[in-house]
Amino acid sequence: MTTQQIKAIVRDLSDRFGTASAEKLCEEMNVTVVKQDLPERINGFTVRMEGLPFIVLRNGLEDSLRKFVLSHELGHIVLHDCTNTLNLSANTRFCVNKFEREADLFAACLLIEEEMDALAEYDTVTAEDAARMSHIPPGKMPEDLS
Repeated sequence: MTTQQIKAIVRDLSDRFGTASAEKLCEEMNVTVVKQDLPERINGFTVRMEGLPFIVLRNGLEDSLRKFVLSHELGHIVLHDCTNTLNLSANTRFCVNKFEREADLFAACLLIEEEMDALAEYDTVTAEDAARMSHIPPGKMPEDLS
């Protein structure tokens, strides 16, 4: 999926639901979000149970990281229909990194869209400024948005 396609999907969701907040989008899209004790290396994942999408987030995530992880996992639901990347990487030759990059891009676009009014107040905004103001973790700003 291209950067432009993902940006268009984010804009469409924001327009359709009147928000770019991942929390509010999850509510509107009937995505259940739960927090669980997870290993330190796992911040979150998506799963479907009885056809319903769930996002599981690690307890205790700092707010900025929680917002990014929630947006990233919502990206998997919207872009990849909850595809189980753990199963893909273990049992196929499919490039899971592509799905992860797309979910990162979705999350970055969603977080920037949510902060668009605040960003519009500045004459010039660098990619680093947009990432910082939108709470995108260091190293997670996709190069195609920089």
